[in-house]
Amino acid sequence: MGSYRRHRSNPASTLLACALSAAAGAALMYFLDPAWGRSRRAWLQEKGASLGRTAREREDALARNTLNHVRGAVHTLRGMAEEGDRVDDVVLVERVRAALGHTIANPHGIDVKAFDGRVVLRGPVTPEELAEIVACTRRVRGVREVDNRLSPNTGLGAGTATP
Repeated sequence: MGSYRRHRSNPASTLLACALSAAAGAALMYFLDPAWGRSRRAWLQEKGASLGRTAREREDALARNTLNHVRGAVHTLRGMAEEGDRVDDVVLVERVRAALGHTIANPHGIDVKAFDGRVVLRGPVTPEELAEIVACTRRVRGVREVDNRLSPNTGLGAGTATP
């Protein structure tokens, strides 16, 4: 005689299968409804197209951002390789001003002059900013020497130096 084994199913998997079947049936009824199904399908299609466009735009932005970072790194490396070359004084002043603009609140209060790689800084600054300004200026590419003629003024608020 053959032995029959009774297959016992897991109640949780049976319940899950029923729930998934009911959800699939409800979705079919929702999208195949004769009265509103066409507009619901059109809405779903528009949402899918919108998500696709958004994903492409983000991908393009990421690619542009990565390319810009690579270009910046290449220019930085090229600048390091050419560091022995002299930098024009006007260019050096603009580089120092840009660096100070990223470092302190009021870079306009500082007079910056450059002579053959030597940068002269003048103007009133807060004592907290003094060391930061000199260090920032030394890090600028092309600066060979910093002549610090800044005057620490304790009466000024942070970042409110005026000429």
